[in-house]
Amino acid sequence: MYGLRSSLLVAVILLFLTVFARGEGTPQTERSGASLFADDNLTAWLVMFTDKISRTPEKRAAMVEKLGFKRVGFEAFEKYIPILNEQMDAYERHGIQVTSVYFLIKTEKPSEEESVQRILETLKRRKATPELWVMFPRGAFDKASQEKRLESMITAFSDMARAAKDAGCRMGLYNYGSWFGDVDMQLAIIKGVRERTEIEIGTVFNFHRGHQHMEDFAIAIRRMQPHLMAVNLNGMKQVDAGKTGGSALILPVGEGDAELSMMQELVDCGYQGPIGLIDHQSGVDAEIQLKANLAGLKQLRTQIKPPATSSHKDK
Repeated sequence: MYGLRSSLLVAVILLFLTVFARGEGTPQTERSGASLFADDNLTAWLVMFTDKISRTPEKRAAMVEKLGFKRVGFEAFEKYIPILNEQMDAYERHGIQVTSVYFLIKTEKPSEEESVQRILETLKRRKATPELWVMFPRGAFDKASQEKRLESMITAFSDMARAAKDAGCRMGLYNYGSWFGDVDMQLAIIKGVRERTEIEIGTVFNFHRGHQHMEDFAIAIRRMQPHLMAVNLNGMKQVDAGKTGGSALILPVGEGDAELSMMQELVDCGYQGPIGLIDHQSGVDAEIQLKANLAGLKQLRTQIKPPATSSHKDK
């Protein structure tokens, strides 16, 4: 009897290991149509630096929980780096996961920058592995040639990718419009980093900084889709199509005339990653702005259709 039980136990363990090895041990939700924009797939993003209310980490976490978010991003501007650990503690108490940390780098050796080291040290100490969303300040390398820009970017992001991997995190390029947000540039950086380091990095697409790709969005999003780590929504006005560098309006979801068709393209191209809702309205209470985005999204997702067979090809 004992031998039979032992044999059954071994068989069960082997079956479990086989399933786990095939990736079947962690079921993933297949999302399509409106479910891509369902509440359980939302992340609260940019909830600090434009908030009219100077909230403590605890009050901020309570606000995010009150709105129903289970995931949140942390914008690690220099003034917020000192509260990263405290804010992560507060979010944890409220059952909210910090899934991304965003920050700027300034040199071609970001791993040696003090601010980057402080962020990584905090994450390592906590054994936390959020995605790292990284970019240079607006205007960086503006006077350099395109060739020099690309080389500098590949060098810098290769260094940052190694540091991210060492911390157990995946790195993504944070789309901030301008030449850096151009699809060709982003894909060239991703390819260059992969060739130099054998590390796969990704990209984050922000509607509020993606106006330059509104007219060719169906093609652009399919080119980015294999590398997309997250998409953050915004109300999009057709009149702003083609604008770069932050000159276009930041609006709540549902107040534009173009975001619905762009959201439908996300569904049609097969994107199934997280969806972010932003605050990012100076002089407005972050809770009010996030509520406006939630209300607008609730209205629009009823109009989202199941994935369509698309004739668009990657270019």
